[in-house]
Amino acid sequence: MRDRLPPIFSLQAFEAAARLGNFSRAAAELHLTPGAISRQIRQLEDSIGQTLFERRADGVCPTAEGRELQARLGGPLAALHRAVYPEPSENHPTLQIATLGSLARAWLVPRLAGFIARAPRVRLIVHTDYSLVRPPPRVALVALRHGLHGDKGSEVLFEDRLVAVATPGVVKQLGRDAARWPAALLLGHLNSDAPVWQAEAGAPTKTEGPAFNDAGVMVDAAVAGLGVAVTRLSIAWPGLAAGALVLAHPLVVRSPRSNLLVVRDDSGLLPVVRDFDRWLREQAAETAQSIRAFDDPNHPLRTFRG
Repeated sequence: MRDRLPPIFSLQAFEAAARLGNFSRAAAELHLTPGAISRQIRQLEDSIGQTLFERRADGVCPTAEGRELQARLGGPLAALHRAVYPEPSENHPTLQIATLGSLARAWLVPRLAGFIARAPRVRLIVHTDYSLVRPPPRVALVALRHGLHGDKGSEVLFEDRLVAVATPGVVKQLGRDAARWPAALLLGHLNSDAPVWQAEAGAPTKTEGPAFNDAGVMVDAAVAGLGVAVTRLSIAWPGLAAGALVLAHPLVVRSPRSNLLVVRDDSGLLPVVRDFDRWLREQAAETAQSIRAFDDPNHPLRTFRG
């Protein structure tokens, strides 16, 4: 039906796949799964009655019709993007940062004054969510996540450690033997690596205290005296430094997951993203050095007070 255009998102998925030459890379750019990209392209092929990709055992490549459509689409899609999302003034660019609430509160926000002083005309928008937002192409966005080293499209900013923290009063109440800690005083996190620490420390693997879906809120609960939080050092550090929290046990374990940077290819060359990237790496290098220093059993914040 030539009187009705295919869905715009199918065209966007096709353009990304043809430009990048790979469904997986297109999926990473649009924050979708390769299967979703494939479905959008099949919908487009059904709509226009043409085969746009040759599907081979070693991947896909555009057909002649696909290459012609790609050449025709580039200009119109770019114009549509400019119409809906006009470029911000170079004097007042906007930078969007997608991250976890816990990482934002404990690590990013306390450092942001340094970037604002360096780039005072940049407007910052911080999204705190577990899912990556899906901005259109060429929007200045970076993501700070916590995940495995090999996550697609990600780069390790700094590694982390797992520690058990609580208030001095709770630590005095519990004592040093993690195996004897009551499960009711073990705080839970719905998506954490705490079992790694618990297994090595001999602590109960079942937690019966309050459970949270945000590591930062769990640490807040520990500060409030609700129990022991097994969490990342980067999240617990502000409480340890302030004396509101202490180590409940001397064991420090390397976290299987790291703090990651994700920059979409089409925004990585934007000046505001490059400036933030340089500043962010400076902060990450300092944090990595501090975390490595914490491995020393004689570190001041590791003094066991139980």
